[in-house]
Amino acid sequence: MSDGALLRWWRRLWGGGRSAAVPAPAPESAPGRGGTGTIEGAPAPTPGRRHYTAPPREDDPQREAHLGAVLQALDGGSLSRAELGARVGAADWGSGRLDAVVAYGVGTGVLVEASDGAVKARYAD
Repeated sequence: MSDGALLRWWRRLWGGGRSAAVPAPAPESAPGRGGTGTIEGAPAPTPGRRHYTAPPREDDPQREAHLGAVLQALDGGSLSRAELGARVGAADWGSGRLDAVVAYGVGTGVLVEASDGAVKARYAD
């Protein structure tokens, strides 16, 4: 087989006479699609999933302010958690925040919790 015959066979096999360097023309886009070159009827890509999370209770930005309010409320002596929560307005802080603040205060040594659940400031007179 001569080089010319091989070239003709190759062109018939891979492009019907077109050069391999010339790409095939892109199909016309559907009307109203804006000519983006996407496949007709293909759904648009969906955005990535968003994750909305609240900061953990240990990382509460209001923790120090809440601890200060607890210490001021305990200035008169020890209080039960219910009394303490009522004095500082812990219902407005959110679920479990008073317990987290008291646990943080006990962990840092600023507060002391009695066996009956009463809380007092460690350095109170």
